[in-house]
Amino acid sequence: MLTEKDRATEVSRQQAVLPFDDATFELLMDCIHCGFCLTVCPTFVLTGDETDSPRGRLYYMRLLAEGRIDANEAVLTHLDRCLECRACETACPSGVRYGFLMELARSHLAKQGKGPARKSKLYEWLTRYIFPYPHRLEWLFLPLRWVQAMRLTRWLANFPILSRAVNMVPPLSSWRWRKLPEVFPAQKARRLRVGLLTGCVNSVVLSRTNWSVAEVLSAAGCEVIIPPEGHCCGSLLWHLGHAEEAKQRATHLLCAFARYEPLDAIVVTAAGCGATMKEYGHLLADEPVAEQAKAFAGKVRDFAELLSELRLPQPLKPLPWCVTYHDPCHLAHGQNIRSQPRQLIRQVPKVRFVELPEADWCCGGGGAYSLLQPEMSDAVLERKIANIKATGAEVVITANVVCLMQLWYGIRKHRLNVRLMHIADFLRAALPD
Repeated sequence: MLTEKDRATEVSRQQAVLPFDDATFELLMDCIHCGFCLTVCPTFVLTGDETDSPRGRLYYMRLLAEGRIDANEAVLTHLDRCLECRACETACPSGVRYGFLMELARSHLAKQGKGPARKSKLYEWLTRYIFPYPHRLEWLFLPLRWVQAMRLTRWLANFPILSRAVNMVPPLSSWRWRKLPEVFPAQKARRLRVGLLTGCVNSVVLSRTNWSVAEVLSAAGCEVIIPPEGHCCGSLLWHLGHAEEAKQRATHLLCAFARYEPLDAIVVTAAGCGATMKEYGHLLADEPVAEQAKAFAGKVRDFAELLSELRLPQPLKPLPWCVTYHDPCHLAHGQNIRSQPRQLIRQVPKVRFVELPEADWCCGGGGAYSLLQPEMSDAVLERKIANIKATGAEVVITANVVCLMQLWYGIRKHRLNVRLMHIADFLRAALPD
């Protein structure tokens, strides 16, 4: 029988800021307070504050779930500072599902108007109503296209508010790269039939990269299917706590690809998107499309993950470059994909590969983190830029749009003479003309 204390605790949890069910609450108890997460957490390393560590944030979640504290501004600040890089999951000996718990906590908080973007109506508007829609984002970027064409980005450094936004976006490709054909036939014999997620921000910022992906996969024997409406996966919305909107976008994406089944794989070129899509079975577990979502999630493959199994087409052009590689967090920690990109890079003749110190240390991008937490984001970025300088590399390769934007900002800020490339663009450069 329940004691009076037990009943009081149960009532308190039902009225708590984070109304976790029993199974979710038990996940909080998996943390054994060993502290292995502290040294790999970028925010704890910067501040030295326990409440800016995964262990500290898990304890805050527990107190909020037990109804023992309110979600005041001090508590929310420490939760907001989390990059969700998930390096703590790699280090954790107990298998704590930190990323899942943080995203669920943000979902509950966002419903109460206490999500990470609560302080800025502009950023709330951008992340919910502009970024998930490529056509809207393209309209927003029209002035930026003009600024880039007139070469005024350096001049805008005198205006801090504009400077960050402008200098985070690499040179935008011409309009002709925005429209991809619905089908890219396989070169020679078809080995696989795959779908390609072009992405929401990807479609605008890295539109030329989407072509590179399709061309490389085609050369490797894939027929590439590109649904015209296959853009947003809901990842950014999910990370910021807008769970219902994320589910809507995910369901829409399932329907967009369902028309082209059977597909052997769904290929993704953005690490955060891939990590979320591989969890669709959980994200949509209570939706009518639950079984479809589970099957879909099982087909999701990162571009480098799939290509490393197919092997690159031969022969490849030699690229006599000194190259290094930055691990996107949601690729290394979220999907455990580390060796495959390096193996692909090393297959290109004449490339001299230099390992980046702390390659899997977060760059500070973190979805919309660089907009919502600019000071902390910049401080994390400084460490990454210092490591890039130490390699002496001519080319920095990565595999995620947010990392590319964040690193581009750091490279411009420090005026480094370094070329930045998505791994798909690098491999496309090695294909025969």
